[in-house]
Parts: sequence; C-alpha cells; structure tokens
Amino acid sequence: MALLKGDGFVLRARPFAESDLILTLFTDAWGRRTAIAKRARRFDSPFGASFDLLNHVEVVFYPRARMDLVSQGTLLEGFGDLKRDLERVSAALAVARVLDRLLPLHQQERGAYVLFGRFLALLDAGTERLEAARLAATLKVLSLFGHRPHLQTCLSCGGTSGQFLFSGERGGVLCGRCAGGEDVPLSRGLALALDSLTRLPLERSGVVVLSPGEATLARDLLAAYVDRLAEA
Repeated sequence: MALLKGDGFVLRARPFAESDLILTLFTDAWGRRTAIAKRARRFDSPFGASFDLLNHVEVVFYPRARMDLVSQGTLLEGFGDLKRDLERVSAALAVARVLDRLLPLHQQERGAYVLFGRFLALLDAGTERLEAARLAATLKVLSLFGHRPHLQTCLSCGGTSGQFLFSGERGGVLCGRCAGGEDVPLSRGLALALDSLTRLPLERSGVVVLSPGEATLARDLLAAYVDRLAEA
C-alpha cells in the first residue's frame, strides 16, 4: 500500500476508542478524506497538537477505501490569533462545516482549498466585518460547487420590484407573485448585498455593510440552503 503525502486543513476531529482521533481532512491533492490517527490523544503522541481543528498540516497517510490511516502529521500553520477570539473561531468553523457537508470524497477541489486558506488567513489577521467575511466565504464556496444563489432578479419572471423571497428549493430569490408559502422574505437590498459578497474578492468583503438583523437572516438562509443541498 503506497503512502501519500500532502497538505490539508483539519475540518473536523472527534475522539475514537481510548486515545485515537477520527479526522476529516480537506487535502490539496485528494479533496476530503476521512482518516484515523492512532494514539493522537495520548500525552506522548508523536502528532502533538498537529490535528487541532482548523490547523493547516502536512500529513502522510495510507489511503484506504473507507478510512485512511495517518502515519505522520506536521503542523504548518495553527492560526493562533484566530483561535484566541471565539467569534472568529465560530466563523471559521461555520465555513469548515459547509465544506465538510458539500465536498465530494476524494476529489480535488483546488479553488475551494485556496479560498479556505485565504479565509483563515483573513480571520487570523483580523477583520472589522466578521459576518460579511463569513457570508462571503460561504457564498463563494457555494459558487465553486455550482450552487451559487440567484440573487439579482426573480428566478421565475425576472422581476426586480416589490418584496423578494428566498427559495432554498429553487436556489435563489423570487418575487411576491412567484414565491411559494415556505419561501423566506428578504429585502432586495439584502439580496443585492449578498450578490456583491459573492462577486467581490474575499479580502474586500468588509466594504459591504449589513445590519445585525440582516447578517442573522442571511446566515440562517444560507445555513438552511446548505442543509438542503447536503441532504439532496
């Protein structure tokens, strides 16, 4: 069995047995992998803290059909400043969860890999508009996977006036005449703000200003949309 070596991000880590860790890794070359790191939770583990959540690591593993076996792990970047702020950690984990749910197994997704690294670096450096950055990263991940929400005009009739409603089933906004009973109202201004976050470079997401209520609504809408996509 050939060893594989490459870089990756730790999206998820959960205890297993007495001292092991089961990891979800987003690797540069092989996409999302599930792997077990034996004795990783022991005090004298050779892995140290390499497999803490959100770490960027170099990993050596034996590929297996169901669960890879980690042989070595070396920390490349721990994003220490990010992890000292609970709100930044929460934002990073939210985008990691989107990746964990939508990434196909064992398939390289270079664009999403680079984007996630940029997002973690942005959070580590500090950003004044954290919610905008989180929403922008989520929207860009959705776009890279072919699920970009349609936000500029009504999906059905192309209209731009009146109340918009977001349809997770349709993947975008509808006007009041075309929407169904389960669609969620949002202002056209918020829809266009989210569209701007999709198109702007991630590092410029802070130019889009959202009220706390708008940020909460957008976060909930996108979370429900991701849930629907993951269950499809």
